[in-house]
Amino acid sequence: MKFKVIDWYSWFVGVLIFSSLIFLCFFGFSGSCFYMDLLSVGCLVNFSGPVFVFDLVGFTLSLLSIILLFVLFFFTNFVGSRSVVYILFSIATSILCYCSNHVFFFWWFYEVSILSLLFLLVVESPYSERYLAGWYLSGYVVLTSLPMLLCLIYFSCVSGSLYMSDWLFLEGYSTLDFIVFLLLGVLFITKIPIPPFHVWLPIVHAEATSIVSVCLSGYIMKLGLLGVCRFCWWVLPDYLFGFYYVCFSFFLSILFFLMASRELDSKRWLAFLSLSHIIVCAVCLSCCFYDSCGLMYFYSLGHGLSAGLIFIILWWGYGLCGSRNWMVIKSVLGGSLFFRVLICLGLCTAASLPPIIQFFVEVNLLLWVGFSSITLFFIFCFYLFFSSLIPLFFLGFLMSRQFCVSYVSFSGLISFSSCVTFLSIWCFFLFAFI
Repeated sequence: MKFKVIDWYSWFVGVLIFSSLIFLCFFGFSGSCFYMDLLSVGCLVNFSGPVFVFDLVGFTLSLLSIILLFVLFFFTNFVGSRSVVYILFSIATSILCYCSNHVFFFWWFYEVSILSLLFLLVVESPYSERYLAGWYLSGYVVLTSLPMLLCLIYFSCVSGSLYMSDWLFLEGYSTLDFIVFLLLGVLFITKIPIPPFHVWLPIVHAEATSIVSVCLSGYIMKLGLLGVCRFCWWVLPDYLFGFYYVCFSFFLSILFFLMASRELDSKRWLAFLSLSHIIVCAVCLSCCFYDSCGLMYFYSLGHGLSAGLIFIILWWGYGLCGSRNWMVIKSVLGGSLFFRVLICLGLCTAASLPPIIQFFVEVNLLLWVGFSSITLFFIFCFYLFFSSLIPLFFLGFLMSRQFCVSYVSFSGLISFSSCVTFLSIWCFFLFAFI
């Protein structure tokens, strides 16, 4: 009875979201130009203008979502039809969010892309603690959704336009505008997540299905970076990502690396590693100029592909041995040279070894950090040492003393090996196209 009710509810939610999306698209693309009075302040808000724009940010992040969409096609036989529909919907809305110029469309696509995966986390996950993980994720999504919408409405009223490209009032901002900008930036930071809002990510990854984990680390973490750069770029270096905050984040990221080195649960290990690596984007926002923030999105592209690649490899190991323990995964993947090569490729992407695109971004970022602060430069070098050491440590553990136990033949050998090869090619040769 419970499963029947949940299944009915999932179809109801899907139909409701789809119909609302059609209504919003019809409403946003209507050719008429009209005005409305908001908050009884006599502020005219113009609804005419380009609804979608396509720039470097939209191109880079859309490319990430499209590549992960092709990954989904490899596993249509291993995930349910409901998961396929909701993930397709999440990826489609994320691409529309990257290119949205209308603030309401931006907010709508932003929230729907996350809520679709939240629903799959609760319904599709086979783990017993999925409800706790769902509460953690929904707390950061639902509780920040309405304040984010109110902040966007406030700035739409102040600027007189619902289109982000028309918000050109930054020279005469008031104290209230500044406070609201800071609040909006903090709301976006909770979705990345960057310390101290990082608690939900390891818990959610541990309880989510593998395909949902690929999406969470692939493009959901990048939505927060998108919002921070779209709306709060002018308060980033001095207020949101100041020197002391970046040093504090580096300290916590090194602790994450140490926690990962003691973690036998492979999904939690990768979650801590992903949390530590995303700090590089905070450094980009702190030390680079606005026209150099493309480094952050190139790093986000490589980070999303690398995390997705390792999650797929771990998913392959789960299918072979039925366990997430590194020792057990090693026992079933260690007897094949082909398996060892794929694991080696995946962990090399996590270690940012050349010619991975993350390596070139980190080297370029070192120059900007050196110009900004010599203290932060040495801290960043220390961080980069640990960021490569932990994956290489696990790589040495997996490659040494090889043995293999017998296991039942896994039917997804072709699908998984093809997907891992596809992502590896993108990870190692993406630098040639950027």
